[in-house]
Amino acid sequence: MSLDLIRLCTLGAMPALPQGWWVAWSLSPAMLLPLLALAFHALRPTARAGLPEGSARRWRLAGLALLALALLSPLCRLAATLAGAHMVQLMVLVAGCALLALGWTPPRHDARMALPLAAALHGGLLWLWHLPAVYAATLTSGAVHWAATAALVAASFVFFHRAVHAPADRRGAALLAVLATLAHTGLLGALLTFAGQPLYALQAPGARAWGLDPLTDQQIAGLVMWVPGGLGYMALALGLALHWAAQGDHDRRQRRRASPRRTPWPPPADAACPFRDSGRPWARRLAAQLRSQIQ
Repeated sequence: MSLDLIRLCTLGAMPALPQGWWVAWSLSPAMLLPLLALAFHALRPTARAGLPEGSARRWRLAGLALLALALLSPLCRLAATLAGAHMVQLMVLVAGCALLALGWTPPRHDARMALPLAAALHGGLLWLWHLPAVYAATLTSGAVHWAATAALVAASFVFFHRAVHAPADRRGAALLAVLATLAHTGLLGALLTFAGQPLYALQAPGARAWGLDPLTDQQIAGLVMWVPGGLGYMALALGLALHWAAQGDHDRRQRRRASPRRTPWPPPADAACPFRDSGRPWARRLAAQLRSQIQ
């Protein structure tokens, strides 16, 4: 039991079965130590860490909580037992990376190709993971499981970081990247949902232990990616669009306030004249001539 507690969430470790899944925690040092290091870096209040005040700290805490839920809680063991739970774990993992990126400081270097490359890598890893051979390797090999998880977390964080902190001239491209990810992950979910046969035979015993047909378990996994996963990407795109629109309006109002006011020309007839009531006849005559020429 104690040995299972520190093992990765693979098929060789403690399964999460209906009679005791809530005690099937995973405190593997290979996952726990990187999470602790990430938490230390994300939350230390130093200038080097670039930790903003207020809401940014809460975004980071929420992201770390979701990563811990996906990698340490019984959800991790359930993901090795059921395909549906695996997909829930991946969606929680991706959401945690998105929240971390929202609270992180913007990138220091502006690389034009960073966003499309990160979007391609994020999406490519999601598709690669669900190839039956790769999926089986993540369930049977601790090294492959750890490498796949680390790669997906890193790629997801970079993608969301570049998207949510996109400069003003690339915000349209950032929204397109998020919506493209919504589209192709929805396609992957649909393929898993409507597949005519189970693709992940290694999890068939776990599905039967939970009273599920293996194909039904796979269809649940596809629906999780298709519907809740798609709604998550849609919410991100909509939130960014609304935030950037409000930010643009605020910036325009600030520029209008900062710009000097221009005196209307020609001045209205009742406007104050610098020569009026000066007590000098020549000044009044000059002001009258100027007004007649303007009119």
